[in-house]
Amino acid sequence: MSPVPAGYSTLTPFFVVDGAERAIAFYEAVLGARVVGRNDTPDGRVAHCELEVANGRMQLSDPAPDHHLVAASGGDDVSRSTVAYLPDVDAAYAQAVQLGAKGYGEPSTFVTGDRFAAFLDPWGHRWAVMTRVEDVDPAEAQRRVDAWLAESADTDGTGEEN
Repeated sequence: MSPVPAGYSTLTPFFVVDGAERAIAFYEAVLGARVVGRNDTPDGRVAHCELEVANGRMQLSDPAPDHHLVAASGGDDVSRSTVAYLPDVDAAYAQAVQLGAKGYGEPSTFVTGDRFAAFLDPWGHRWAVMTRVEDVDPAEAQRRVDAWLAESADTDGTGEEN
């Protein structure tokens, strides 16, 4: 018997959102998620919903304070971010913003060979969405990121050297 159930990866994020029904529809539209299973409380709130996103899964529920599960605060600064590789980052980003997400800049191609964008969804969760557009050897990716970090450290955001 495998310690990881069929269909799962070894890491499955669980999100608590205030308005899980709307969140499910958002993740279906933006990430191409598919509901695998869902359990509702007698009053119709989402107790647990499992979504499949490509070859990964995520879980979510409405807040359940009795189980110490509260929703994100919704502020601009967060302490975590979830990465999702998608077939078309540009389309996903546009759809997310159209559906109420706060975008953190238009998609662009990063030095690792990934087209990248980030947004804060309407429930306060930060997402980094990417599409691989160039296969980069790991050693070359490391070199590129190190060069990018060094270049970024040379300025303080104003374009002037530190």
